[in-house]
Amino acid sequence: MDVKSENWLQKGIFFAIFEELYLFEFEKSMEYPRHVALIPDGNRTRAKEHWLEQMEWHFAWFQRSIDLAIHIFENTPIEVFTLWGLSTENLKQRTEYELSYLFTLYERITENLYEMMRKNQVNFRVVWDIAKLPQHLQDFLIEKQQEFSFDSPKCFVLALNYGWQDEILRAINKLVESWENVTKENLEKYLDFYGLPTVDLVIRTKQKLAKRLSWFMLWRIGYAQLYFTDLYCPDFSIEEFNHALMWWNTTLSSQNFGK
Repeated sequence: MDVKSENWLQKGIFFAIFEELYLFEFEKSMEYPRHVALIPDGNRTRAKEHWLEQMEWHFAWFQRSIDLAIHIFENTPIEVFTLWGLSTENLKQRTEYELSYLFTLYERITENLYEMMRKNQVNFRVVWDIAKLPQHLQDFLIEKQQEFSFDSPKCFVLALNYGWQDEILRAINKLVESWENVTKENLEKYLDFYGLPTVDLVIRTKQKLAKRLSWFMLWRIGYAQLYFTDLYCPDFSIEEFNHALMWWNTTLSSQNFGK
């Protein structure tokens, strides 16, 4: 190796070490959101672009979601992670074959997260229009909510057959049936996410084709920062998630949250 090449190598090593130290110091001082919500989009588009079996890509998304949940509750102080697994529109428009496969995956979530959730006292909660899902799935998820119930603020939330319009209509009907006065506080008691902190960061994959919220948790995300990534959901890595957290941290100084 000549002297010039050796100098470039030394400079490269120096900058790599400097970057690692900078990130380490930054992460020590950074703040974290309490509640992060993920809209995982791009499974079918990614599969079509690469001539892959659609269910294979759904499974890849499922595995990535498991990895993210473990990382969040093992390595960060984030209290709540909400994953949108199925919208009300999805339930109406997807084929029975696709839905059946997705339901099978959802019944494996707590199995894949069992050790982590027990170790870290992570509650499991499902928000949904329960009546329109298969009975066996209803029974299974109700049982798992009871099994993973701890005296802890940490919570993994799975949104199934969920849409904000549907959520607000169901809440209004419950409020009317209760004969309580129509107030913000009374209505909020009947919303799916009642008792959880408001969302601080919403992440959506497939930015170029889906830079929108699709009626997701509109009551809870009024002051949330929105992070759109060009990656499709199975490609959204833990490294990219950490970049989203660091980006969120840099926005705090410019936020006054209505003050």
